[in-house]
This record gives sequence, C-alpha cells and structure tokens, in this order.
Amino acid sequence: MDQILEMNTQWGTTEKVQLEINNYRNNNGLYIGLNTVGEEYPESYGDITVNLDGKAPDYCAYVDINNMPELEKFIEENELGEFTGLTKRSGFCEFPLYMFNPDKLRELCPDGMEGYEKSIGTDKKLEQKPQIR
Repeated sequence: MDQILEMNTQWGTTEKVQLEINNYRNNNGLYIGLNTVGEEYPESYGDITVNLDGKAPDYCAYVDINNMPELEKFIEENELGEFTGLTKRSGFCEFPLYMFNPDKLRELCPDGMEGYEKSIGTDKKLEQKPQIR
C-alpha cells in the first residue's frame, strides 16, 4: 500500500496525498502525480512533474511550480529529491529540474516505481545479489 504524505498548500490548507508514479508515453520520462486520500477513494490532486520537450535523465523531471509553487518545499520536506541547479523555460514559465530519490520513491509508491524502472530498462530485483542458502 502506498504511503500517505501531508502537503501544505498555497491556500493554507493541508492535504493528505499519495504519489502516483508512471512514465510519459512519448519519451519514457518520469511522471509523478499527487492523489488526495479521501473518505471514499483517491482523487487526482495535481502533477508534480511536467513533460517538456526532450527527455530528462532517468530519475529526473521538471517540477510544475507554475501550478503548484509549494512543490519545491514539499519535495524537500519529504526527501523526495533535490534541485539540480538546472531549469528549462516553456512559454512564460521556468521549471526547475529535480533529481528524485529512487529509494524514497520505491518506498512511497513501489508499484509505480517498478513500472517506471521497467520502462527505462532498470529492474531493481535483478540488481540484488542472490541469497545463498
């Protein structure tokens, strides 16, 4: 089961959210979204990442601070990743490139990370050393 995080929004409220991890179909780039955890079922809250021209390096993605300026603080507080120092402009917006922490993402959304890592040709299960019995 995916873990629940708390996000302080730009409107002064706190949302209980879960990560949704996948890949963008056109370039296999890392997609991270947020779903609110409600009484009945999870509902889409917004996208952490934005799909810009070209593909960012594996485990990296541009963060959509245009629609949710609180995302950088949310990423830092939850140790999801770190700013690379690089940005990319699209239209009137400039988006920061983040290197996401694969171990933390696997902990928070194991099924999503498994699918993403298969899409980029990385299978963490194969990288583990076999146990000797």
